[in-house]
Amino acid sequence: DSNNTCTTLCSKLMTNCDRCTSSTVCTHCIGGYFLNSQNKCSSCTDISNCYICSSGSICTRCNVGYYVNSSNKCSKCNIANCSSCNKDGTCLACNSDYYLSDDKKSCIANDDKFNCSDGNFIKIGNLCVTRLNMGDSSILSIPQGVTVAKANADYCYTQSDRCCWKGEIGTVTCNDDNGGYSGCTRTVCNLAAADYICSQFKYAGKTWRLATSDEMKNWEFNTFNLGVNGLMFCDYGRNFGSTHCQSEKNCKGAVNDYCSAWRVWGQVYSEASGYTLVIGSGNVTIGRSSSYETGSVRCVTEME
Repeated sequence: DSNNTCTTLCSKLMTNCDRCTSSTVCTHCIGGYFLNSQNKCSSCTDISNCYICSSGSICTRCNVGYYVNSSNKCSKCNIANCSSCNKDGTCLACNSDYYLSDDKKSCIANDDKFNCSDGNFIKIGNLCVTRLNMGDSSILSIPQGVTVAKANADYCYTQSDRCCWKGEIGTVTCNDDNGGYSGCTRTVCNLAAADYICSQFKYAGKTWRLATSDEMKNWEFNTFNLGVNGLMFCDYGRNFGSTHCQSEKNCKGAVNDYCSAWRVWGQVYSEASGYTLVIGSGNVTIGRSSSYETGSVRCVTEME
């Protein structure tokens, strides 16, 4: 209405419509349907195992266990227990209770030994730490139940929502002096999302969580000047040999528009705030940040 207040679900106005601008114009359909030329929703059912399609003959995303082939149809993943794969035969993600092998050619049962040795993790003391931001690799994915918005494009409407912003952080040329992880694109999340993401991360059958403030104090020596061999955090000083990124960018959705990849979430301190590790000009400090702000998400688990 004229006050921009949502009063009626689009799905009640038009069958299978998720977003609409009026009772007759749909702009986005639910999964399994596409927007036709009449701005209504038509089914993707003509394409077997298709979840999202752009027309009745072109699939853009398949159901779990299938991938989009060269004919824009869905073919089954040939890797046992693989939930998402590429047509070249590599797996992107495994079913629950399995984790991806280093060569991405197989899914390994969680009860097999996990030694925190591949490029997505680093062992610090008795902890295994996700070395990249959650959301920045196929293994370190964002679970359902979290809204993933495009940076500088989409809003997350309330402070209590679990929200992440995925997209370009820096507005100037980024550099990564030691190679590897791009300083230009990062996934950042609010505290509610960060806590939920780690609680839902089931990799290798481990229980994952956000780190405590005391645990994060040990991370400084695994950060600076190590490049791809360390915890590839961002530094708002941009003046030393590690992965760099600009300090803030308008995320358009976070309260106060803070989009800070150099802030790393730790455990929840209260409903309104959480502990954070902050990287700046070669220094690490531990403090607290408001729950509506955004930061990088790293998860930890204890190792035997």
